[in-house]
Amino acid sequence: MESCCITLLAPHGLHTRPAALMVALARQFQADIQVRCDGLQANAKSLFALQKLPLVSGASIEVCAQGDDARQAIGALHQWLEQFNDGQH
Repeated sequence: MESCCITLLAPHGLHTRPAALMVALARQFQADIQVRCDGLQANAKSLFALQKLPLVSGASIEVCAQGDDARQAIGALHQWLEQFNDGQH
């Protein structure tokens, strides 16, 4: 299993539009990808599931992936989240 942790820095957190972009990225991989936040877990390939997490500014999240392309998925999602924190999404 591969994973990464990151703190959301955007003032509005990971709201619907960027969450949809993250879901689209996650769906490019075959790996099972989960997002954990505040004791809750959701499928990263489901916008509906992600919206149930408290993905607010300052939240620490863990992204975990398991499967053949898990390492590539975590690399891509970690890079995407860093760019999101830098205001590039």
